Amino acid sequence: MDNNIKAGDYVDFLDSQGGGEVKSVNNNNAVILTKDGFEEEHHLTKLVKVNYDLNKTLKSTYIPSGFKKVSKKTDKNSIFKSKSKLIWEIDIHIENLVDNYYHLSNYEIVNYQLEKCEEILHKALQSKIHKLVIIHGKGQGVLRKEVHHLLYSFRLDFKDSDYLKYSGGATDVFFR
Repeated sequence: MDNNIKAGDYVDFLDSQGGGEVKSVNNNNAVILTKDGFEEEHHLTKLVKVNYDLNKTLKSTYIPSGFKKVSKKTDKNSIFKSKSKLIWEIDIHIENLVDNYYHLSNYEIVNYQLEKCEEILHKALQSKIHKLVIIHGKGQGVLRKEVHHLLYSFRLDFKDSDYLKYSGGATDVFFR
């Protein structure tokens, strides 16, 4: 995993919304061509290198690479004739979201994870999915608590995922 930001990398800003492509790096500053077409200079500690593959997937399909499309098929002999339900699964561990996170504080990491989780929730609300599985891990429970708080703010139905499958490190979110 490359932890150095260099020209050509894509970054997000830690202290404000947005990001862009790194045009040049001088000392501890980088010149960024923003998504709006402006050049801005930012200190390297205020930038997070974005996983290019994840970013490319978000742009092309609106489903991050951490998602898995799972369709639940009914048995041919079933008396229930329902459409297959779409289930998304996303892993918001920091190593799946950014390439260089070692210089980030725990506070910055959790905020970045929650920001990405919120983006996914917005996309899920716009899509016709049945369930979203958010894999947050067990750890000390800080991220789980913050994810649940975020879900409360969206007024969504959720519960802990199957313990045997996720070992208590995931949450199921249900959409109507």
